[in-house]
Amino acid sequence: MREPSIRRRIGEDEWMDVNGAIRGDKYWNVAEGRRDYVYTVALSRARKVAPGGMLVRATGVGRALAPEPVARFCRRYRVLLVESSTGTVRSVLTWSAFRELMANPDAVTSALDGGSLPRYINYRIARRMIESLPHGR
Repeated sequence: MREPSIRRRIGEDEWMDVNGAIRGDKYWNVAEGRRDYVYTVALSRARKVAPGGMLVRATGVGRALAPEPVARFCRRYRVLLVESSTGTVRSVLTWSAFRELMANPDAVTSALDGGSLPRYINYRIARRMIESLPHGR
């Protein structure tokens, strides 16, 4: 059986982190003290049609609703940025982008507050978001 595609692209330590998050049904708050948005790991693609988008299974929240523009990026093992109150996926991240943004949560919170959060965030976009922060934050 073939390994999952993410398994071929990340190191052994990072794969252990992903696997542990899935087995532990984990989720992470976007920033310390901020519970309105959480990061979760996608367990399926967004295929099941629901009112307002597509359903995707995820750790921590069970099912989340991905609107059509975001649903096309939902894949297994990607990280989802989910709005806690509604269960709606706001953005999809790669694992490396997630690790960068966890280390620099101000980049995501400023994008969320400013309404400029991209639908899909890879490592390059995450670095650009971090570099665009004003110094002193």
